[in-house]
Amino acid sequence: MTVAPLSAWITLAAVSAVFFFTTATTFTSLGVVLPAMIAELGWGWAEAGLGFSLLGVFCGITSYVPAWLIRRVGVRVTFVIGAALMAASFLCLARLHGVMLYYFALSVCGFGFTLLGAVPGTYLLTRVFERPSFAFGLYFTIGGLGGVAGPLFYLWIHDVTGDWRAYWLVAAAGGAVLGVLGALLVDVKTNLHGERNLAPTKAGPVFRSTRVWTVSAALRTPQFIIIAIAHTGFLLCGITVNTISVAHLGQHGVSATVAGSLLSLEALINAFARIGGGIVGDFVEPKKLLALSLTALVVGVLALAYARDIPTMVVYAAGVGVGYGLTFYAVSILLLNYFGPRVQLELFSISNLISTLASIGPVSAGWSRDATGSFSIALLVMAAGAAAILVAVLLMRPPAEEELEGAALPAVPAD
Repeated sequence: MTVAPLSAWITLAAVSAVFFFTTATTFTSLGVVLPAMIAELGWGWAEAGLGFSLLGVFCGITSYVPAWLIRRVGVRVTFVIGAALMAASFLCLARLHGVMLYYFALSVCGFGFTLLGAVPGTYLLTRVFERPSFAFGLYFTIGGLGGVAGPLFYLWIHDVTGDWRAYWLVAAAGGAVLGVLGALLVDVKTNLHGERNLAPTKAGPVFRSTRVWTVSAALRTPQFIIIAIAHTGFLLCGITVNTISVAHLGQHGVSATVAGSLLSLEALINAFARIGGGIVGDFVEPKKLLALSLTALVVGVLALAYARDIPTMVVYAAGVGVGYGLTFYAVSILLLNYFGPRVQLELFSISNLISTLASIGPVSAGWSRDATGSFSIALLVMAAGAAAILVAVLLMRPPAEEELEGAALPAVPAD
């Protein structure tokens, strides 16, 4: 980092706080709030589960919108729109009585999450840090810790107020304030790289492209395809395991308390695996980290498939935690290193869009459970898929350095 170090760290703190809060108040805490909502509103789990699915689907299908908005109206406006959407969705959840408003609220929430999440966050960090590996790792770690804090945050609010609706009101206020503060505090002026790529360092331990890539050229490379598939594969394994692990272990005689504790352990390991990647990301080729993370994911999913005792369950939690967290970091930094900061915004957005396919994981596991009476076959198939992706990653080489033709990117407007 050679320019405006203080503003860079302020930017990191701002986007990390936003990512922490949005993660805490969505996926993890929603699962804890739902039982109270269902009990009061008289819904079935099928209705409630569809809303959860809509949250994930809208996070995925809107993944390219932040890139489009940032290129046209800037990061600050994008953050403010995201904060408004998140606050509006939480207010709807606080006032809802019918299931249709619930579906609408979670769809809007997914859109808002995308505008405040990893796409604009990593874009900003790429601009203000010359070597953003550590910043990426810390950013993803803090976001992951939001997933640990979310359920505790809800339980505290509920203990104080005795009302699940109060939680969504607090979330609406907090999301609006943090989103606007984030928009004000981030450094939108500094761009260490401009239209250039990172300085050539091919002779060092970590490959970084020496060419100016275009989006269309990068999308045609097998490297992007492999990275996008790895992104989709680890998400499919992660969200499916989080969905079915308690029920699966329950079939093996494991109590819900123990199974839930393993999920918390997995989340903690997941979070700290990201900062581990960030610490070594400038010294160890991220492709090796991706291979390591996929290996851990395969081992973790296989252990879950057969888990009946504490040692095997710990292997599952550690394997999936390391695999999920480190893969998230590795695919992000590989896109940056292979294709440069000029197209990182679009490529990460497109990779997130493709990864929406991972939402089929929990549904497929449910079909397998209904057909066979167990989740084990689904877990074995996932492990085999992750192993196949691992082989592709091991065979992957950095992209050719010849500059390819492609569409030029519009300039980012001044905020």
